[in-house]
Amino acid sequence: MKRPLTLTLATLLLSPLATLHAAPSQDSHIIIASEAGARLDSDVTKGGGTDDTALIQGILDRAPKLGTLKLIVDGPILVTGLKVHSNTTIECLNRACGFYLADNSNRPLIANARPQPEGRADRNLSFLGGTYNGNAEHQEHTTKEHGWTTAFALHGVEQVLFRDVSITNSRTFAVYLTNWRRVVFENIYINLDHIPKQSNQDGIHVQGPGEFLSIRNVQGRAWDDMIALNIDDLLGDWDSEGKFGRDPASMKRFGSAAGIGPVSDVDIDGVQADDCAQVIRILSRASRLDRVSIRNVKGTYRDFGVWITPYLREGGNIGRLEFENIDLRPAGPRAYDYVPPFLFWFAGKMEQVTLKNISSHAPMDDRPLVWIQPDAKIDRLRIDGLNVYDPRKEIGHTPLIRADGRIALLQVRDVVVQRPQATAPAGSLIGTSMDRSALKAFMDARAGIVTPPGKGRRGWPEGVGYLTSKPQIQRLKITDVVAEGLEHVLDHQAGSIEALDLRDLSIPASTKALHQSGEAKITKTQGASAK
Repeated sequence: MKRPLTLTLATLLLSPLATLHAAPSQDSHIIIASEAGARLDSDVTKGGGTDDTALIQGILDRAPKLGTLKLIVDGPILVTGLKVHSNTTIECLNRACGFYLADNSNRPLIANARPQPEGRADRNLSFLGGTYNGNAEHQEHTTKEHGWTTAFALHGVEQVLFRDVSITNSRTFAVYLTNWRRVVFENIYINLDHIPKQSNQDGIHVQGPGEFLSIRNVQGRAWDDMIALNIDDLLGDWDSEGKFGRDPASMKRFGSAAGIGPVSDVDIDGVQADDCAQVIRILSRASRLDRVSIRNVKGTYRDFGVWITPYLREGGNIGRLEFENIDLRPAGPRAYDYVPPFLFWFAGKMEQVTLKNISSHAPMDDRPLVWIQPDAKIDRLRIDGLNVYDPRKEIGHTPLIRADGRIALLQVRDVVVQRPQATAPAGSLIGTSMDRSALKAFMDARAGIVTPPGKGRRGWPEGVGYLTSKPQIQRLKITDVVAEGLEHVLDHQAGSIEALDLRDLSIPASTKALHQSGEAKITKTQGASAK
């Protein structure tokens, strides 16, 4: 059988670049940048070269007429920002190919063509391979026209794929995703060489509304949140009448096309943090967040491992969250100072949270591993598998788990604490107290926002009440604990525990199972066995 003279679509997709140059594409749906006239004289690391924005945008603008378009990028291209339409694929041959945002562009490197906070007009977008450099050092943080200056700004999209993509030096977020459905990230590298002041350099920043998000194998460095599920974030606020909705002042500043709303069905598996300021941020003020699984998170960070908060007001609307196999290690000096450092921080209203196989290996300070804030209201919190290895000699008295809020059921099981060189027992596995110094410092630093809210400005009139609120735990069950170097397993200094169950403790004589101050109350106790 004779071979056809014309190249088929499959041949175009699978042939080496040399073959494609030897026989230019006869398919108008597939365009190779160099054959279309792109100079390819830039550099995805250093920039420079010829501005090819008009040429590349002209190619991308063919998608609506053609019905589907694939742009093959076979070198580095300098642009001032591009818009992509539905049914568009941009494929870069390797990570030396891609796009560099020209100096003072002050807009997203890539945005969808019809951004909107409600409804999803742009569909079937794919970004395969290559490097997208936001040139952070030479861009404005935000602009009136475009809001945040991000690498990708996608507002109102459906069926989106990122695979084998590098995002470098975005001025703010690497990816700003709002109002979405069915989005996949696979093998993403986020890198920062430039960290301007007031950076807000998140990696993947997600707001609502949205459902069905899959993130696999994200590596690198962010100088804010590596992954943020900030589902109603800055664009949503309570007005003077107590109604929650889109905040006009924030929309004007941060992007009128961005959305807020409920998010569900999120699966994150494989995050490797390389000296990030913060790693995972979850922010629900009023919108619902549900069915979220986050697994296999490793690496180093400066301040916050996982921060879950409504960020002021009586907020939070979280259904089920599950974290598994978390091994984040603090390293280097602090990046921020507005709250003390921690591994996990829980605040706001939550129904069911599970932590499985959490590790703390050779910590550099006494930051709490789990810090339940005074404004937390949690129905069920299960900590199943906590492994602590601390070779320091001098260890402070901070509890590994600080329980300062309201919890209907707190279950802690399968715990191993090793402190082989500690000069004296210190601290506890779980502690309750009335220490509100961190909350007071936060309020003092933000005196302008800890006030009754008005239209267009934030407030936290309930915040002052948490300076005197007492911890409340209805049921606390602690089982299967092997520990050395602790002063107490449970140090109950304030508030009330209605039912306490302490069982299967393997602790030395220097560690007490329970310490209770005069003001703290326990209604019913069972177990308290120690080997």
